[in-house]
Amino acid sequence: MNPKQLACVILLMFIGAMTYTAQIIHNKVNTTRAEAQDAEDAAVAMENERSTADIETAVFKAKTEDVRRFLRTWLPSIERVQTQQEVEQTIELSLRERGVLVRSKKIEPKTAPINKIIPRSVLTTLTIEEEYAKVLNWLGDIERRLPTARMKVIQITGGSTGRQLKMEVSFETPIFDLNATENPKGKAKKS
Repeated sequence: MNPKQLACVILLMFIGAMTYTAQIIHNKVNTTRAEAQDAEDAAVAMENERSTADIETAVFKAKTEDVRRFLRTWLPSIERVQTQQEVEQTIELSLRERGVLVRSKKIEPKTAPINKIIPRSVLTTLTIEEEYAKVLNWLGDIERRLPTARMKVIQITGGSTGRQLKMEVSFETPIFDLNATENPKGKAKKS
């Protein structure tokens, strides 16, 4: 081979190598552009999802504002009584302050594992024979001190004298656990 032919072969090999390198670079650029476009599309989709979630959150907050305001109103009453002992102390204090004598008293705890917000309650059953005004004033005082209590049974009959009455009352005081309403996923992230 003469030097011209050898130079042509070397030149063709050099051109082939450059073309091959250009194709590889071109493919990498196209792949990178496609990945960038996919990432941009994913970012736009996630931004749209976030905007939708923000709108849904705002709508949910607007719809539940009355319920949340109601809860904020009742929160001090709910937090006032958190244990069975506090319920018993509140009832005893009310009876003592009103001067009401109790014939029989039964206080028993109840559990409700199904209800997470109200897992426990205290069932109180009392038999009172006292003056009419004292008994009804005491009942109003209990409603003021334990506003979440639910009256189950109230039976009023005549007492031993004309001014007295006999009342058998049974009411249930819930013990709330407002922490049970938190999202379990949030608890897992914290720990």
